[in-house]
Amino acid sequence: MHPSLMLSLSSKIYNLRFTYLLTLSFAAISLIVLYGWHHYSSQKLLRSFFPYAPKLDVSFFSPPSLDDSLKYRKLLELTTSPRSYNKHHPTLGFGNIYCISLPTRQDRRESMRKLAAALGINITFIDAISKEHPMIGWIGERVAEVRKQKVKLMAKYSGLKEEKFGGMGPNSVWLTSSLVTEANSARLKGIKLPNLTASHPEFQGKNWVEHLWTVPDPSMLAPSDDNFNITAALWDKQEKIAPRQLNAAAISTYYNHLRALRLLQESGAKSALILEDDVDTEWDLERRWRSLERHLPEDWETVFLGHCWGRELLNPQFGHPNLHKSSQPLCLHGYAVSERGANKLLKLYNDPWIAFQTPVDTCIPGFIKRGLISYSVEPPIIIQSKVLESDIQSGKGSKWRGLLADSVMERILKSEGANITTTLNGAQGKDIDPATLFRYKITFKKLPTGSQVKCFKSEKTKSLRSKTQRDH
Repeated sequence: MHPSLMLSLSSKIYNLRFTYLLTLSFAAISLIVLYGWHHYSSQKLLRSFFPYAPKLDVSFFSPPSLDDSLKYRKLLELTTSPRSYNKHHPTLGFGNIYCISLPTRQDRRESMRKLAAALGINITFIDAISKEHPMIGWIGERVAEVRKQKVKLMAKYSGLKEEKFGGMGPNSVWLTSSLVTEANSARLKGIKLPNLTASHPEFQGKNWVEHLWTVPDPSMLAPSDDNFNITAALWDKQEKIAPRQLNAAAISTYYNHLRALRLLQESGAKSALILEDDVDTEWDLERRWRSLERHLPEDWETVFLGHCWGRELLNPQFGHPNLHKSSQPLCLHGYAVSERGANKLLKLYNDPWIAFQTPVDTCIPGFIKRGLISYSVEPPIIIQSKVLESDIQSGKGSKWRGLLADSVMERILKSEGANITTTLNGAQGKDIDPATLFRYKITFKKLPTGSQVKCFKSEKTKSLRSKTQRDH
């Protein structure tokens, strides 16, 4: 063959090889690009550019994944979960998350900041008024004045002696209201309590609670007697449980919770979560709240995500295994309030005949009887942590503890090197909140004679037996 022809043929073969390699390279690059688009771009975006492009399944290019077994589960979760169920919200869907905290307790605030960071939420601290503030003494004086008037009116109406009235529990006579005809004592039904607007000329036609909230600066209010002692003046001789007695700390707590409700009212938000600064929560708090929230009726007013002492299992489940209509929840360390609920609570709390007469949480069971639309999460998903010193009681406060399935604070402490024991036994088991023991009593085989646990068991059994007899 002529040399020139051989050279020409060789050149063509080379060009063909080059073109072939170039085509293969382009095809490979195209596959990589399509693979990337397939995995990292939404189908909607891809279709906007190539409406008729076929869907490519290039999963065989992918190496085996440890999560392959969860693909179908993830698909179902993304496509069948309720709206917003899988979306994180920095306030858990509430208008605000308020945390009542003394400005001086930076240790507690730091603890709450860690908890908030662990949950990925934003909290707004409310600067609490301390029990040493002069205004607390002023409130105590007004409460003592009202109580003296009230006991005289109740004695006259009922025919009982004044010293027979008392008790600081949820059914306290001090919570007999001027707003309703219902009373906490059968002897007081129908009692009419007069208007208190004329009690002090300086109130300018307002009652003492209205005057309290219209004063621009709380420091303007102070007791007339520098030696006034709230505990001594308001000691209830009929109350046998000492922690129920009123003191400066109880009054300041009452005031601070009302401030939180007023902030919600003034903000225009539809709801708020109100926390105290000594709480612990479930690790999956947001997911749990989302699953509960969708079962609430539109007219809900309060939801107790945390509570103590109460027996919230007594009412049936409400659309969710852990949601019940409230019975008598106590403790206000973690509760949700709707706008409507804040308005109703403030109206009830600010009745001058009952305001500050008992600890703030003691009012709740009575308010529920008077129409507060309230629900309780059972078991609670927010508890009191009992880690730092209490501002209300000596030491770390009440010894009663709650239980969580997966504690945020335990995870935080473990990450900081603490050795956490999660098994409760012996003396620890005896310090569990009575409401928790009421739920979990079957795990404690030996009960001390005459214990509260035994009492709870018999009362619940009696209640269930009575219900069964009625049903049949």
